[in-house]
Amino acid sequence: MGSRITKSIVTVLAAGLAATALTACSSDSSSTTASTKTRGPATAGQKEAAAFLAKYIANPTSIGDLKTLPERPPTGKSVINLQASTAIAQRAAASQKVAAQLLGWSYDSIATGPTPASAAAAFDAAIARHPDAILFAGFPAAVFAKQIAEAKAAGIKVVSTATGDGKTDGVLGDVLGAPQMQWYGKLLAAYFVTESDGKGKVGVFSIQAFPILAPWVSAFQSWVKQWCPGCTTSVVNQQVTDQGTKTPSNVVGLLQRNPGVKWLMFATGDLAQGVPAALATAGLKGVHIGGGSPDPADLANIKAGTESAWVGNTVDIANWRLFDVLARDYVKADTQAAAAALLPLQLVTQDNAGKVAADKTGYYIGVADYQDQFKKLWRVS
Repeated sequence: MGSRITKSIVTVLAAGLAATALTACSSDSSSTTASTKTRGPATAGQKEAAAFLAKYIANPTSIGDLKTLPERPPTGKSVINLQASTAIAQRAAASQKVAAQLLGWSYDSIATGPTPASAAAAFDAAIARHPDAILFAGFPAAVFAKQIAEAKAAGIKVVSTATGDGKTDGVLGDVLGAPQMQWYGKLLAAYFVTESDGKGKVGVFSIQAFPILAPWVSAFQSWVKQWCPGCTTSVVNQQVTDQGTKTPSNVVGLLQRNPGVKWLMFATGDLAQGVPAALATAGLKGVHIGGGSPDPADLANIKAGTESAWVGNTVDIANWRLFDVLARDYVKADTQAAAAALLPLQLVTQDNAGKVAADKTGYYIGVADYQDQFKKLWRVS
């Protein structure tokens, strides 16, 4: 790794050096990073943030702290996924289908729609088809209290992801829960504090309708406050339907009202759709863009220098972990510990974007051989 993010970490950790000039990722004047930067002496908070950040630049090699199953899980099971319409949900469903095929299970999806009521109706439709298992994501379990109880009574197993619920009666486990999101928020806070030289202003865009994003936002704010008292954060909540529509103009409006804001963090890659183009059209330069769960476009933009840093959310691994929880239940192994195990962590910047594990479409997968690792866990060929 050789350029800007590594030098930033080294410079901050050195702490005894004043005024170190850093070379930008790109010399293009339209890039989101300045061509040079001069740093003052690092504070204790900056040094702590840089030390934390340095641990998560290299490619992760493990899918998580999971034990091999005592035996191969049974084949012939049927799984129905409650699928949202977002790009990340579509990717999740595609990944789930591959995992189901590997285990010898049938798989189908039912669209949830954007509201709790429509999602509950989708759950009802899934129960009516009497599958062996139902998967849901995003909406908290409270939205499906009636349906989860009915599924339990009918012997239908339920696994969730990205709800933030923790242990819930009738749900085998929640993958990508609040602790994971808090780590994402902390990692991005470390990057922001390290790069902004202790005085940055950042706009944080999230979606209030998804409770799982709240721990990400609160952790980001908390660690920024702890590490960088001179930094400021402004949270702007968006609607699900704002992604790629109203959000880009909302971002432009925030920056025009607050010209001191030079940093933007987005809770998901979907939420950042269209933002770089909107900034260019508005003539807004020198703005750093980052966040969690990058789309392929975000990784491409990092390489091009129009975005700065994203936490690599391993969507494929997270969704294979749903099937891992089901597989463990079928062989009477611990499901709660498996669901709670942290997913791989990595910060993607221009320095390492060309080296991270990604598929042919440019989608971040994190661990290159994750499928082989799951095969060994599940005792399948």
